[in-house]
Amino acid sequence: MRVAILGLSGCDGCQYNLVREDFLNFLQSRGIEVAYWPLVGAEEGAEEYDVALVEGSVISARDLETLKSLRARSKVLVALGACATLGGVQAGLGLSKPLSSFVKVDYYLRGCPIDVEEVVDLLDRLSRGLPAGFGERRFDHVERPTRVIAEGVIELDGSKCVTCGRCIEVCRRVGAHVLNYFRRGVETEVITPYGEPYSRAGCILCGLCAAYCPAGAVSYRLDVEDVLQGVREGSVVSVYVEPEALASLAESEGLTPLQVVAAVKALGFRYVVIYDPLSEVGQVGGAVLARSPAEVRLLRRYLPGVRVELPKPRVPPGAVYVTQCLSWKALGLRAITSRELQLALRRLSYPTLGEENPDAVLWNRGSSEMKRVGSLEELRVALRENHRGLVLEVCPGGCLLGGGQPLTLCTDLREVLRRRESKLSELAKALGRANPQVY
Repeated sequence: MRVAILGLSGCDGCQYNLVREDFLNFLQSRGIEVAYWPLVGAEEGAEEYDVALVEGSVISARDLETLKSLRARSKVLVALGACATLGGVQAGLGLSKPLSSFVKVDYYLRGCPIDVEEVVDLLDRLSRGLPAGFGERRFDHVERPTRVIAEGVIELDGSKCVTCGRCIEVCRRVGAHVLNYFRRGVETEVITPYGEPYSRAGCILCGLCAAYCPAGAVSYRLDVEDVLQGVREGSVVSVYVEPEALASLAESEGLTPLQVVAAVKALGFRYVVIYDPLSEVGQVGGAVLARSPAEVRLLRRYLPGVRVELPKPRVPPGAVYVTQCLSWKALGLRAITSRELQLALRRLSYPTLGEENPDAVLWNRGSSEMKRVGSLEELRVALRENHRGLVLEVCPGGCLLGGGQPLTLCTDLREVLRRRESKLSELAKALGRANPQVY
């Protein structure tokens, strides 16, 4: 069987998802010839193909010409992913259309990106002459209704949404239950209940929906440029950075933790302080410690009888707090997320960086008096067992995978968490050797 794989206007993410050993081994085992796939250098092509897998949408005359030519020379044409099926993120421009608006599409493989196992299953069936029922088109293309829900810190732009459901899943997982699907079929959209602003919909501002949205449909207010302007003017001189934020930046940028310290100073900050507000907590006294305002909002809604304490960062004038959690922005604290700091750090030349020690450390890692729990269910069990010193971290994987986390090239979140835990340990060892001043 002769196959062509091609991308029109899109991010090429579905194609990149196919560049993996198990997919290539499958092709070889079935004797399937990839006659045309420019992404991997197979550009010679052929006059005819048994199957054409097409990613992306039609947004230009060139796209349309390419698509019609490929359709004429292919026995089977498959729409590969959300862009080819629905028009994708670029449909918000008003110019983009799915493949079915112009040519006959035989099969639809949905997702952003597609599921490689579904591609394998479809090609396997076609190669053996078996019937396949993948994503039959039940509706003609229609423009989806879109809306923008914006208030304060966070915003949902429906025109960019590909309805993958990641934001809904992570919102459910932390227990907030703010986002869900509305309408059916191609008119499906993701909204808050009744389209209410986030503050009235019960949002805890954890920011996880923005962290895990693959299309940028959910975003939050960026304050990093104002902070950098303050650095240039001299009104901002120091950074108080959470250990988890620094470890996550080290993992995402391929640096050592102390190189991240050097990079932050290269931006113009004079002082870098490794700072964990939990280190300033004395006797817990039976209260549940929240890592951020997000946990406080969640606890007040579902466990109103539990006493909650929030160790608020003591950040002096002239300092900015770098955090893994978006919710600190809503308290009037001068704060930016590690994702925002990542945007600033990427302006630097990393190969020229050395390592620098922080100017101060306030971080009492691994206190034996504190038991960390990651969900309301775990907390309920711990409360019944009368554990003292409970710390609630609602983000899956704890603060290392918080809602304000930096973007990483690794797609396996379990591996990301493992790497970031390793960077956190590396930071602790480096601070032990460097012996910086501890307040």
